[in-house]
Amino acid sequence: MKNKNILITINWVTFTIMLLVGISTAAFTLYDLNTQIRFGEELQSRAGFRWGIMHIIILIVVLLSTSLLCFGWKRLFPFNVPIAIIIAGLCYLLFFFTFTIGWVGIVGIFGFLIAFMVGVILIICYLVFKFLEVRKASQT
Repeated sequence: MKNKNILITINWVTFTIMLLVGISTAAFTLYDLNTQIRFGEELQSRAGFRWGIMHIIILIVVLLSTSLLCFGWKRLFPFNVPIAIIIAGLCYLLFFFTFTIGWVGIVGIFGFLIAFMVGVILIICYLVFKFLEVRKASQT
């Protein structure tokens, strides 16, 4: 039971940090785009709304994966929060693709890649932990 509490703490601290960093970088980027006076090529990146087939595909993936995660939340422990981090990264990507125009969309891609890597690293760590736990239990 002690290990379960440690895993829960690791999960939620990581998720909270990732969420706060994502919200702050998105807010700072949009603030910077709306307050700076730009000319010429600098005007290429700006805040604006766009919606297309790629946005619909990402939205469908987010909605399907979120609903599947909700149904299997307790059964997926401790992998549920790393999967939620990856889904939050997809939401971050969708936010930047929808509300920005130009090269600033790379911030969304970069944020998604960071969330994906953190989620995968947590999943790999938990798999190794479970493997070691099962191996230790079988030796006794």
